[in-house]
Amino acid sequence: MNKICRTTSLIFSAAFLSIGCSNIAHLSETNSPTSQTAQAIPVKGVLTSVSAPTLDAPVVVDWQKIEAAADKKYEDEPLADYYLNILSEEERNGAPWFYAQDFNVSIEEAQGRLLLQGISSPLINSITEHLGANVAAVYYDNNDPDEFSIKVTTLTKVKAVPPKYVYHFKQKEFENYSFPIYIQAISDKTHQQIVALQEKAWPEILKRYPDAQSIGFSPMTNTINVTIYRPTPNETERQRIENELTELVGYRVIVEFTKNRITTV
Repeated sequence: MNKICRTTSLIFSAAFLSIGCSNIAHLSETNSPTSQTAQAIPVKGVLTSVSAPTLDAPVVVDWQKIEAAADKKYEDEPLADYYLNILSEEERNGAPWFYAQDFNVSIEEAQGRLLLQGISSPLINSITEHLGANVAAVYYDNNDPDEFSIKVTTLTKVKAVPPKYVYHFKQKEFENYSFPIYIQAISDKTHQQIVALQEKAWPEILKRYPDAQSIGFSPMTNTINVTIYRPTPNETERQRIENELTELVGYRVIVEFTKNRITTV
């Protein structure tokens, strides 16, 4: 089955969800997450839902307001119990090893990162509620061995001073933990607009390339990624299709060839 993967700003509340993953998360035709890529192994996460944007005045990020909103959410949620209850003992013991292998960090660093993922949902919700329709994507940056952070891609009109903010957890169980947040004001399209472009283009992409396997938004590269089955990949052909689909979609497209067909249940 060909699959449209409507990847958007997908962040996960369960600590083990980004084991063995890239930073691309896909949504299937039924809007339920798939296990095709790393940050979606059955997903129990938050998909940012946004309203229609206003396109006039600049939007200034109020970090203090975000922190106060997050603090209030954490006051109302027993995170220690939540974190322990969402994972089995086997998952808590095995997850750090897999994460450490995939992202080339120590077991101790992996444990800390997975815990941060496990307790970050209220913080992420506070960010997306504050920025609303100006958010194009939210993701964990797993690939930096020196710093684990939340990256927020927004419309270019968003102004964040400073662009990096460090949230410090206040609950006594987690008071030694903090989470860097980066605002990347680089997108000229909203979350909804990116999804709409993918949905509109997908039938035509399938018509032109019946071996197309998936389409999804990559928050790290701010591109729409299309995967096409090719048992014998050719770089010249890949670049030609990439240019063609960028013009078709109206957004920067990255084409990836795969030697294996993607199957779905």
